[in-house]
Amino acid sequence: MLPVGSEPGGRKPGHFSDETGMASRLRARVVGLVMVVTAGAVAAASPSTHSQQMEALGYQRFDGAWRTAQEISLIKQAKAVTAAEVAARQQLERLRRDLDNPDRAEQAAVAIRELDDPLVVPALVKAVATDPVPRARLLYVEALGKIQAPAAVQALLALAIDHADREVRWQATEKLTQAHAAQVVPPLVAALGGPDNDRINRAAAVLGRIGNRSAIEPLIGALATRHTVVTDPGSGGQTSASFSPGSGGLSLGGGPKTRTVLAKNRQVLEALVALTNVNYGWDRDAWRAWLLAQQLPPETDLRRSN
Repeated sequence: MLPVGSEPGGRKPGHFSDETGMASRLRARVVGLVMVVTAGAVAAASPSTHSQQMEALGYQRFDGAWRTAQEISLIKQAKAVTAAEVAARQQLERLRRDLDNPDRAEQAAVAIRELDDPLVVPALVKAVATDPVPRARLLYVEALGKIQAPAAVQALLALAIDHADREVRWQATEKLTQAHAAQVVPPLVAALGGPDNDRINRAAAVLGRIGNRSAIEPLIGALATRHTVVTDPGSGGQTSASFSPGSGGLSLGGGPKTRTVLAKNRQVLEALVALTNVNYGWDRDAWRAWLLAQQLPPETDLRRSN
């Protein structure tokens, strides 16, 4: 008989299970090592595999990223435009320095006037806004007027109604013509309904210069505009004005008081006269009756009633 607690072969109870557990642990370690080695091999091979997959999908490596051929083409074009704009700006800066040189000033002025590359428009716009010399600003406006590009027309429009220098505004207005009507008339008409009375008149002046008769009706509406004037007793009676399309009145109480005033817009009237060759003054109803008569067939008699 075997001693209590013994097994055949002299093994103690649990010895077989210990060996089995050790074998399992060894197998697990081997499997783990195999998995690590396999993962490493896959990881080492994955960049190449990934590149092949991306290339198979039509992508190319460019500027640190995978991109389509179309994206790469657009990026290259954008970089080329940026480089060209920088070159144009640098050229304008050189010409501006030459303007201050008595020996080169006239040549530089001619060269600025003859600039016709659309890529110089951003530099010209910035120069008009920042150059303190009036003569230089007018040269930049002349250049914008020569450039046949929508960006140049848009710049001239902004200068004509918003620049602080009256001469710049006049010069920009002179450069805008009927050829630009499709691009500039809609924003000019929109400006007629704005809160700034000066801006309303400037927009009207440009519309009169362009000569587009589609602006007649909105100009009639802007002949006179109502503005709310605010008076603050605490500021010595100083007033500020804001546009109000409706009627106003006088506010009571001890605080700021408001009243509505009707402003007649002289340049709006001048634009109407220039566009129509008639003059009904500030009589908006007469202007509207005239406009209606232009739109009716010749045989229509407005005096007849139904």
